Amino acid sequence: MGRKEEILERVRQIAAPLAALEGLELVDVELGGAGGRQVLRLLIDKAGGVSLDDCSSVSRAVSAALDVEDPVDGAYDLEVSSPGLDRPLRTPEHFEKFKGSKVRVKTYAPLEDRKTFVGTLKDFVEGQVVVDVDGREFRIPREQIAKANVEPVFD
Repeated sequence: MGRKEEILERVRQIAAPLAALEGLELVDVELGGAGGRQVLRLLIDKAGGVSLDDCSSVSRAVSAALDVEDPVDGAYDLEVSSPGLDRPLRTPEHFEKFKGSKVRVKTYAPLEDRKTFVGTLKDFVEGQVVVDVDGREFRIPREQIAKANVEPVFD
């Protein structure tokens, strides 16, 4: 595990229980940024959606805890928001919850001559994500997944 992954995991350990106290799920944690300024982004969710008040209360609680724990090197901006329509899928529970949804899965390396799979999430079984792409099922090992998101569908 690299330094960035260690930081993200530590932030998850700090933020998830604080979000849960507010009745929210911590969906993902991202660390990035440009121009020399880091952004630590927390994505939260709950049934019925996330309000501005939810984001504010989680931001206050997590900010105070991060000030004490200080897991992030250097200065950063903390952002708390909803996962949006293209919500990330990270955990086995996320994949289970969104079975039947249209998804986009990108792999680190080509799998059967492709790195991007857009189709219906059929299952998550034995550490593999099963995606139906135009009638053909692909089994993608979770450790091979660089990024997975729900693909918004507009009627």
